[in-house]
Amino acid sequence: MRNRFFLYAFLLLALTWVAACAQLPEYAKPRTIQIDQIPKDIPSGFTYRQLTPEDFRAPSLPENLSTHRENINAYTATQIRITADSNFSITRRFLEDPIDYLGRINHLAFEAVMIPNHSWWNPKIKAAMVGYALQHEQIHFALTELAARKLTRDARKWASNLSVIKETPQQVYAEIVQHLKGLIKSAMEANQKRHLKFDEDTSLFYSPSWQAWWLEMVTEELKQTESGKLGR
Repeated sequence: MRNRFFLYAFLLLALTWVAACAQLPEYAKPRTIQIDQIPKDIPSGFTYRQLTPEDFRAPSLPENLSTHRENINAYTATQIRITADSNFSITRRFLEDPIDYLGRINHLAFEAVMIPNHSWWNPKIKAAMVGYALQHEQIHFALTELAARKLTRDARKWASNLSVIKETPQQVYAEIVQHLKGLIKSAMEANQKRHLKFDEDTSLFYSPSWQAWWLEMVTEELKQTESGKLGR
């Protein structure tokens, strides 16, 4: 019996203008929603590509950020989700008494997705800041895609060795999902630290040179990991 996975992690990112602060205020820091807290009606998005201002379709910021509207130029929601072709199998074993079930992962890969309907673009953003803001969100999207690719590479080693034996198919599925939640949680925590470092370098002050350095770095990393992505 082949089955599909339905798990993903949700990352919330904002480009703020906080030049008067020595460090990023709490509202401006990248935030991850735990897997169990993600709404079931999250709309579909698109996988990694160049962003445009039109990709930010949310009519307003989330309620918890609305009071900081004047300080936020853009707000991006991205996911790391399991690819549609990922699957696992649960088979009934007849050689043992009592009968039990064996679960194995057949294929497992991850991808970054940008969610337009949950991403916001400040309509009052100054014309001189548009390019900077868009480039900033592009780098965040790239960092999420790089995290998804790393997770895919790591999962190949982990998934090939996973073997779950339980009394029922439901117990097998629950344990596989628990393993995946731990894998995604660890990856997102590491990824969030990198997003935070990027924001500290480029959101505390207007710094085109620092942001260009980050863009060059992530662009090179995307090139280096492209073959791994295509082969997943």
